[in-house]
Formats: sequence, structure tokens, C-alpha cells
Amino acid sequence: MIDDRRLRWKRKLGMTEMPRDNTLWIAQREGQDWRDEDVLAGVGWLRSLVPSAEWADREAAVEMRFQAAKREWAQGRRVPLFDPEDAIAWYVHQATRYADPALRPDFFLPEGYRIAPLFKRIGQLRDALIGIEGGEARAARLMTENTAQPDDSIYELLVAGAYARRGWATVRFVPETPGVGKRHDLMVERPGEGWGVECKRSGRSGYARDERLAGERMADGAHALSRRAGRPLIVLARFREELHTLGDDYLAARVGYFLNAVGPYEWDDEGGEGMVADVDWTRLHSVMVEDDIYFGSSRMVELLLGSYEPAVDFTMAGDWTPADGRPLHAEWVDHLSLVGWRSVSDEAARRKSMHFRGLVAKASTQLPGDRPGAIHVGYEGVGGNSEDGRRHELNRREMASFEPGRTGLRMVYGNYFMPELVTSRNESAAVSETLAWYPVGRGGVRDPLPGHMLFMDEDGRPGSHL
Repeated sequence: MIDDRRLRWKRKLGMTEMPRDNTLWIAQREGQDWRDEDVLAGVGWLRSLVPSAEWADREAAVEMRFQAAKREWAQGRRVPLFDPEDAIAWYVHQATRYADPALRPDFFLPEGYRIAPLFKRIGQLRDALIGIEGGEARAARLMTENTAQPDDSIYELLVAGAYARRGWATVRFVPETPGVGKRHDLMVERPGEGWGVECKRSGRSGYARDERLAGERMADGAHALSRRAGRPLIVLARFREELHTLGDDYLAARVGYFLNAVGPYEWDDEGGEGMVADVDWTRLHSVMVEDDIYFGSSRMVELLLGSYEPAVDFTMAGDWTPADGRPLHAEWVDHLSLVGWRSVSDEAARRKSMHFRGLVAKASTQLPGDRPGAIHVGYEGVGGNSEDGRRHELNRREMASFEPGRTGLRMVYGNYFMPELVTSRNESAAVSETLAWYPVGRGGVRDPLPGHMLFMDEDGRPGSHL
């Protein structure tokens, strides 16, 4: 009965049950000496754009801070692992530790999983980017000026690489003019055609960040009750209302009912629906007899629930024994609570689509106006903030009524990518990518980059990554 309820609620969250034998694998002990030459090529190129003495100092600072943080984590103190003002140095550190087997014990999976695919693609595009006018200068800015926000510059490089790989004879970065006003990022030309291109890498909107924080506050209340009661538990929820309207104690109240009940507890009200149940340790502990596992990782979620779904937001808390020499891994788990949720609120989806329109409006003012313009908006999907079908529908509606004025805007691309915390025994990093395009203005519009993907040269296949 308990398993039937869990399966029903997992389906409500879009999670599918995997056969038991597909989850109870043990990590391979052989074949771990592989190198990712594409990642190392990307790292080597970017490092070469920084004076060697300067880079040596930054590299040493990243390593020193990381090793000190590991010692703190081993004592249960989750201090920051890197200096946020030099985030790109941390990216390079983790990309190298992913790609080089001698350094791989220091690969920090919870963040490195999204870093490695970026550097792999940069390595694949390296020669094309070197051939782009202003390409090395833009990459050097990434390494020396925009060090705290590397994702913006990396996105610009990926878009430029896509144009260079898809038949545009001339691709060049437009030099910036500090103090004069922002200009578009790229000019692309081929016989008889030229476009101005602007790139906007979007993190979560302010609304989406607040939504995630509201979910985490609710989850924290559930984790605290689980710890005080000494009762490991799992909470799965679908929120119909906007999360910030529900109150921080929404989930804690449901956990309170569960603690006073016999067996799993279910609820269904205006705010949402869900269930609370005791943890089934069977899969997790049977694997941990042989393997150490990152606490809170997708692999741990998979063993607790029987599957993992990247479109669901998860938080985990508990008591665990750090592995010897690898304090970021758990050797054993004595107590934990897991909370997973997904928002299906129409109002929340509408608010996020307004952020998309605002980004396009701001970006369009940077286009030259004397030629057709294209805007690429890059979204990195994280958890329940990435609902493909609904998001595409609302964004298309917003673009249908958008007035480009004198900007020359004719096409908007939505590049949506979701780095995956993979749980496959033989897979280390992956990215799911979706492209949406929105013609702007009246009349026929030529598509300057039809069917493109940023992480591969081939066209994508119809469908959704969720």
C-alpha cells in the first residue's frame, strides 16, 4: 500500500519508476582512467589567455580554499567552496578535475556536473572561436574581467560558435564602448544577408528565485520536524498556488499531521496536494554497503525514491558519516529527510513569461536597427522552474504582441538547456537542450539559424527535454 501511494505521487510529479535492478548497481572499480580531451582543450585555451604568473596565483588560491573547505565539510560545517568574485577560476578548477583522472577525486559533483559540459563544448568550438574576429578578446574578458559572472560570456561564445559552424561567412564580436552605451554582441554576414545579434543569458528571474527560496523555507520546516522527531521521512508535493502565498509552515503542518497518524499521510487542498511517508532505506543502504555516495545527490534521490527527475526541486537534510579522504561523500547515512516539489501554478508560469518579455525588450534596444536583428535568450533549466510546454506557449503569446519598433528585431530564439545530474552507471555528464523560436513583426521572416543547437552541430529532434 505504501509503495502504491509513493508510485502514484511520483507520477503526479512526472517521475517514472525504474526497475529495481536498474537502480541497484555498484560503481565501476575499473575503467576510471579516462580523460576528456575536449574539456582539457577548452581549459587549455582559456588558461592561455591569462598571463601565466597571474593564473598560477589564482589557481593556487582556488585549490587552497577548496582543500580548507573540504576539511570544514568533514566536520559538518558547509562553508563556501570558492571565492564568488573569481567564479571562472572555480569553473576551470572543476572542469580540470572532471577531465583528468589524476585529479578526479576532487571533482565536486553537485556543481561540477553543470560546468563540465560547458567546457567540453568550448573545447569542441575552440578552433572556430579563434577564427572569429574578437573571439579571443571576448574569451580573455571572461577570464580576466567578468570573473564573477562567467555564464554570460560563455553563452555568448556558444552562440557565436553556432553561427560560425552553420555557414555564416563572417562572424565577429562587436567591440564594447564603455561610457557610450551598450551595443549588440555579434554581426553575422554572408552573401546578400547580414544580421545583428544580441545574446542574453538569463538566470532565474527575481520571481523564480523567490519561488525557489519559498520552497526551500517550507522544506526547511519539514526537515526540522523530521530531525526533532528522529523520524526519517519523505515529502512529495504539487503546488497549485504560488509558493510564496502558502506560508513557510505549509509543509511542516502536513508533516505534523503525519507524525500523529498511522502510516503515510496524504492531503489535497487549494494550495496543493501531496504525501508524507517514512523513508524506505532498503535500496540506499544496500548500495552503501559497497559505495560511498554524495549526500543529497541525484543518485541518493534515485535510491530513496526509485527514480530521479531533474524537473522536480529537491532538498535533503540528515546525519551522515563522511567517507575517509572524501568528506563530500557519505560513507553511511543514519538519518535523512527528503522533500521534492513541483509548481503547477498558472500564475507562477505567467509571471516567469513576463520576465522573458522584459529581457527581449531590453535586448532589442541594443540592436543596430539598420539590418534585421536576432536575440538569443539562454535559460539554464533548474528543477521545477523549467516547464517546457507551458513556458513555450506563454513566451509565444508574449512575442506575438511584441512591437519591435525601429530596432530591426525579427527573430527571438529561446535556448533552453538543462545540465543533468545523471544516475547512469556509465555516464558522467549530460545536457538536455531545447530550442524555441519566435518570429517578431509582420510579414515573412527569414530564420538566420534554423534548427540549431548550442551543444552539438546537428539539428535537434522535435520534442521536449522534460
